[in-house]
Amino acid sequence: MKKVLFALITIAACASSAFANINHLGLWGSNFNYSLVFLMGDDAPDFSDYSLYYTQGSFDIIIGFGNHIGLHTGAGLSVGYGSYVRGNADVRMDLTGIHTSSLDPNDDEAFRLAIQIPAMVRFYATNIFFLEAGATFDINLFEFYYSGKDEEWNNRDDLKDLNIGVGGGFGFTLAFGLEFFVKYTHSLTKMYEYDDRSDFRLIFGIAYWFNYK
Repeated sequence: MKKVLFALITIAACASSAFANINHLGLWGSNFNYSLVFLMGDDAPDFSDYSLYYTQGSFDIIIGFGNHIGLHTGAGLSVGYGSYVRGNADVRMDLTGIHTSSLDPNDDEAFRLAIQIPAMVRFYATNIFFLEAGATFDINLFEFYYSGKDEEWNNRDDLKDLNIGVGGGFGFTLAFGLEFFVKYTHSLTKMYEYDDRSDFRLIFGIAYWFNYK
């Protein structure tokens, strides 16, 4: 709860400082991004035993508080897929003398859907290059996981409704509105009610602002 309160205070402080420079920097557009996800916590699998990523399409708005500063928000639909190895790989020697391996039949998979809302302050250091920092909110819709052991899909009932993170990044916006960016986010809350597991993400994306000036 203290971490959540700290995040909200940080957002409020950033927003209040931005309001001191009210002018016109208003953008609206859409973006698509790809996230590499890394799990943290006592219940997280070893890094070598899983792969997890999110892809997201979103509609974004920058509410301008000056010629170079604004609040970046909006809403995006995030689709996540994870593959987890449960047990050791089956290593064999084939006829050529080369070691081969096949994944354990008890491997698990997960499919997750969430709505992500950013609340980041964006600052244009130049007419092209920008920096961003702030918070992200994941409204989790559902998660299904496949149990390799049971060979069936199940709903993850202990998925939390809301995950909060903080992060920052940089990028550049070309004169006709096309944008490329890199961001890092770090979760402040656990993903599940009963598991000590959270994540941090490295995000690569492309956006287009329809009314970029």
